[in-house]
Amino acid sequence: MRIPLALALVLALLAVPAIPAQAADLKIVNGGFGQGLTGWADSHSPGGAAAVTWQGRTSARIADADAKAYGLESTPGLAATANTRYVVFAKVWVDTGSADLYVRFRGSSGQLLGSGSTHVAGPTGGWADVQAAGTAPTGTTAVSALVYSGVANQGTAYWDDILISKADTDLGVQLQSSVPNATTFAGGQVYGLYTGTAETNPQLAAIDVATETVTKKITIPDTASSPTVGGWAATTATDGTVYLGTYPNSKLYSYVPGQSAVTDLGRAEGGYSVIFGLAPGANGKIYGGSYNGGQYFKYDNGKISSIAAPVWGTVEYVRSIAHDPVANASYLGVGTNAALIRFDNVTGDRSDLLPPAYAVNSMVGGVTWTGGRLFAWVDRTLLVLDVIKNADGTYRSAVDATITDVDLHISDARDGKVWFVRDGYLCSYDLAAKTWQQTTVQPGLDVTAYGWVGDTLVGLGASQDGTKIFKYAPATGQATTHLVPNTPVLPAAINALGAGPDGRIYTGGYLTGGTGVYDPLRGDADDTAPDTPTLAGLTQTDSLKTINGKLYFGTYPSARLYEYDPAGPWPPTKLYEGGHAGDKADDCANGDDPPPQDRPYALAGSPDGTIYLGTVPKYGKRSGALNIWNPGAGGRTLCVVRDQAVVSLAYAGGKVYGGTSTRGALGVTPVLEPGASAALFDYDPVKDAVTPHPLPAAITNRQAITAVAEVDGKIWGFAEGWLFVYDPASDTWPTVKKLFTVDYTQDTARAWRDANLVTIKQDPASVYGSIGDQLFKIDKATKAMTVLLTAAGMDGLATDSFGNLYYKIGERLHRFTTS
Repeated sequence: MRIPLALALVLALLAVPAIPAQAADLKIVNGGFGQGLTGWADSHSPGGAAAVTWQGRTSARIADADAKAYGLESTPGLAATANTRYVVFAKVWVDTGSADLYVRFRGSSGQLLGSGSTHVAGPTGGWADVQAAGTAPTGTTAVSALVYSGVANQGTAYWDDILISKADTDLGVQLQSSVPNATTFAGGQVYGLYTGTAETNPQLAAIDVATETVTKKITIPDTASSPTVGGWAATTATDGTVYLGTYPNSKLYSYVPGQSAVTDLGRAEGGYSVIFGLAPGANGKIYGGSYNGGQYFKYDNGKISSIAAPVWGTVEYVRSIAHDPVANASYLGVGTNAALIRFDNVTGDRSDLLPPAYAVNSMVGGVTWTGGRLFAWVDRTLLVLDVIKNADGTYRSAVDATITDVDLHISDARDGKVWFVRDGYLCSYDLAAKTWQQTTVQPGLDVTAYGWVGDTLVGLGASQDGTKIFKYAPATGQATTHLVPNTPVLPAAINALGAGPDGRIYTGGYLTGGTGVYDPLRGDADDTAPDTPTLAGLTQTDSLKTINGKLYFGTYPSARLYEYDPAGPWPPTKLYEGGHAGDKADDCANGDDPPPQDRPYALAGSPDGTIYLGTVPKYGKRSGALNIWNPGAGGRTLCVVRDQAVVSLAYAGGKVYGGTSTRGALGVTPVLEPGASAALFDYDPVKDAVTPHPLPAAITNRQAITAVAEVDGKIWGFAEGWLFVYDPASDTWPTVKKLFTVDYTQDTARAWRDANLVTIKQDPASVYGSIGDQLFKIDKATKAMTVLLTAAGMDGLATDSFGNLYYKIGERLHRFTTS
C-alpha cells in the first residue's frame, strides 16, 4: 500500500531522534549530499529529485518539467525551540526556471506549524549563497530545511551545503589549556596550579615525581561574589603544607598533602586583586606579595596580616618574593618602577638592592635567595648579587655575575651550583667561581619551578603537547623529559577572535595562549570542549586579522607579529617584535623613540604587504606606537601621540588611520591621563609622516578611540560612545553622533579595547558593531542605530562568509545571524 506523501514525510521526520537541544551547531544529516539523498525525503510530488555531481560539487538536483510541485525536506527534524529565530543557509545553481528555499517548523506530532522562505530567480549563472529565515511558532519542537520547486515553475536547480543555525547560538568552549601557572614541591610530589576561567574553576594537581603520574586533582573552591580564576603563586611551608595564591580575589589557600580538598584562608588584606608571590618563613610562616597596592603580607597562626602597603614608594606590584630565614629578611621584586627591596622583618628597615642600571625596567620579575646569594631576574637578565651590610645598617648589593637570555625560574643551590635555562639549554652557575656553564641538555618545556628530589633536579612546566616533567642528574649528566598524562585540561578564556582566509573563525586564548579553530555552522554537538584540538605555539593573542590572503596575529607579551598561511604548516612565522624596539628609558619625549611595546590590540595591512600593528607599551609606560613591518625592509616602531597607546587601525586610500587611548600600560598612575583627549591620525607611507586630525568639538576630551574602520572610502569610528565619520577627501566630519553612554573611568580596561565595526557583503546598506555589552547595526545613509542583542560580558566581533557575526563571552564563542 502506498503511504500518502505527507504521512511518509511525518514518519521520516519522527523516525530518528532529533539532535539534543544542547548541541552547539544544528547539523543536517547529509547536508552536502555526499551520501546521495540519505536524510532527505520527498515533500510533495514523488520523483523529480536526484543526487548528482554538478560543476564539481556533489549536489541534489530538482528537475521540474511539469505542473507539479517537487521538494526535498531534511530528516530527521532538528531540535528547535518555540519563539526562536532560525536560518537555513544553502548554495544553489538555478540552471533554468527558479527555485525556493524554506525553513520549516513542526510540532511534537510532526505537524507543520509554520515556515519562512526565499525565492531565487534564475538562471544564476553559477553557485549562489541563499538564506531563508523564520521564527518558530508556539509548539515547535523541530526545524528542517526544504529545497523546492513550485507548481507554477518549470526548470532545473542544483542544491548543496544546506546548513541551519539559530539566530543567536552559544558555540561553546573554543580553547583548552594544560599549563601550570604556579608550581611547588613537597614530599616527593610536585604540585601544579592550573588556571581556569570565570566559568571554570582552577585545579591543583599532585604529580608523583617517581612515577610521573597524577595522583590527585582538586578543584579550587570559590563563591559567586569572590570568584577564583587562577593563580600565579605556590610555595611549601616548613611543615610541608602547600600554599596557593590566586586571582582576581587575592585569596590564599592551603593544602595538606594527602587530603581531598584545599582550605580557603581568606583574602590578602586590602582587597588586592592578585597574589603574585609566596615564600616560606620560619616555623610555618608564609610571606606574600600582591598587586595592585604593592602589598607585602604574612600568614601566621591562622591569620593573614599586612606588613606594608605599598612596601616601597608608590609601587603597585610585589611581583616576586624570596625569604632568608637566618636573617629573617625578605627580598621583594617590585614595580612598575623596578626596585629590589630587602625588608627586615624585625626592624621594618628597607633597602633597595637593585643596581641603578636596571631601574629603567618596569619590575623585578623573579627573586631567589639561595647559597648565600640573591638571584634577581629582570627582563630575561639574571643578576647574581652579594648582599652587603653598610656601616649605617642599610644594605647594598655587589654584582657577582650578569647572565642574559635566561628563563624566569632557577633552582635552589645544590653542591655549590644553581641551575637554570638559558636560550633553551640547561646551565649551571658556580657560586664559588662566579661563572656559568652551558650543558648540551635541552629541557624542552617552560619550567614553572624547580625542586630537588634526592640528588635529581626536577622541573615541571608546559610544552606544546601539555604538561611535562624534566629530570636531570648532575652527577651523571643524564636527563629526561616526559609528558605527564591526565593533568588538568581546562577551558581557556577567549581573548581575541577573527576570520581566517580559509573562512574559519580563529580564537586566541587569554593568559595561557593557544589558538582555537571553528568551521562555521559545522561544529560538533559538544559545546563543553573545542571542535578541534587547541593549536599550541602562540602566547596570549590580543588581535588577529586576515590581510592579503594570510592571517596575522598580534601576541602578548612584547607585541609580537606572526604570519600564518592556512595552506602551510602550523605554527605561524614570527615577523617582528615590538618589545625589542626602543629603549626602556624612552617614552616618546623630546624626540625620543617609543619605549618597548607589549600589547598589540590593532592590526591593518596595505596591498603591498606592509603590516601595521597598534600597540600599548610595556608596564609603567604611557606611549604606545605604530609598528610597521614591510616584507622588504623589515620592521620598525614609531611614536604617534606621546603618552597615548595606539588601539585601533584601518587602511584606506593609501594611508593607515589610527585611534589612540589615553590609558597607559598597567602600572601607571593615574591610569587615564588626566585632561588628555584621544586622537585620530593617519600615517602616509610615501611621506613617512604622521598627521593628526583634530576631533570635532563634540568629541574632544574623549579618553579613547577604540574602533576605526574604512566604509565606502570614509573612516568610521567610535570615541567612547560617540560615532564619527571622517571624510579624508574633504577633511570634514559629516557625522558626529552619540549612540551609547560609555564611562571608561568605571572600567578602564575598555579604554584599550571596546568598540568594533565591520561590514558584510550580504547587507551593503549597514555597518555592524559591538560596544560594551551590545551588538548593533547602523544604517549607512541615516546613521540610525538598532541594538540587535544585549549580553553581559560580550566582547569582540568577527564575520564569516555567510554574513554571520561572532562575539565572545568569557570562554565561549557565540554566533548571531543577521538574516
